[in-house]
Amino acid sequence: MTDQQTIDPLLSFPQPQTDLKDWVEKKEIVFPEITQNSSQFPRISIITPSYNQGNFIEETIRSVLLQGYPNLEYIIIDGGSTDNTIEILKKYEKHLAYWVSEPDNGQTHAINKGLAKATGDIIAYLNSDDYYLPGILFKVAEYFSQFPETDLLHGICRYVNQEGEKIGEQFGNIQTLEEILDLWDVWWKKRQFVQPEVFWTRRITEKIGLFKEQLFFVMDYDYWCRIIQAGGIVKRIDSELSCFRFTDEQKSNQSQKVANELLELVRPILWDKNVNISLKKRLILQGKWLYKVKLLNQIEQSVNNNDVTLIRWLKSLKVIVQFPQILLVPSLHIRFKHLLTRQNV
Repeated sequence: MTDQQTIDPLLSFPQPQTDLKDWVEKKEIVFPEITQNSSQFPRISIITPSYNQGNFIEETIRSVLLQGYPNLEYIIIDGGSTDNTIEILKKYEKHLAYWVSEPDNGQTHAINKGLAKATGDIIAYLNSDDYYLPGILFKVAEYFSQFPETDLLHGICRYVNQEGEKIGEQFGNIQTLEEILDLWDVWWKKRQFVQPEVFWTRRITEKIGLFKEQLFFVMDYDYWCRIIQAGGIVKRIDSELSCFRFTDEQKSNQSQKVANELLELVRPILWDKNVNISLKKRLILQGKWLYKVKLLNQIEQSVNNNDVTLIRWLKSLKVIVQFPQILLVPSLHIRFKHLLTRQNV
């Protein structure tokens, strides 16, 4: 490992493994001619948490280093990989600001270890199976320089398959706390941020602290939520910034566990009267949470118990009486309308 703090793009650079589909090999980027001192560019710290991702991490590393950005601090925190990851890290170590490979407490712990080392004005983390697109660090730096009030910046995230082929994209649209807390009609309706296309400022990290290590799936969502809750200003740039790779092994494939952790995370926020959202919106969001967690679970349980229709209705009515916020939920209105339509047919 090295204490080098900036990357000179003209240094001799290692060749990728022969089967790596590298955008640099496709000549999609040319190193820019840097005529200014690197300190005139805001320092960008990128943290990559890693564990046994030797099949992908070289592409991740190259996508960061070969940006040609003159004031880059690239930090890799590996959890003690037993595959070929360490060999790859040693291959690129003179181009890294810091790297370590040692047992840790998981992905979130690794990110926090990287944050403790980071000195950049702009910060992001990039998982070891995702990668950046050419020239994006200059775009990010330029945006933060033009709009210094920005605390969180995101762009378009390209979805790719395991081979790196584009299969879709996502352009989030969230600015307020009420929006990000609305899992049902915002976050889960394709307005969400995708983690590798998010950048934020050191000053907001100093305000809200580290990622919550007790969270296994949604530590990124929690962090964006806390940024907004702390008054952070969210901006977006209409440009593809990164690629999120879908693989068979990734944690996000466990969609029900991800949803459960999200629901558990937002529950105390929605019932905290000190959280700055309107009473009307708070009640609607509480209703959506109760509809999802209480009413639908009760209906599912009744179906599994083979309850007759009248019993199912009575049990559902009991839940609604107990939690009247459910009556504010549009999904309930649609459900009732559908049932009434069927009755009249």
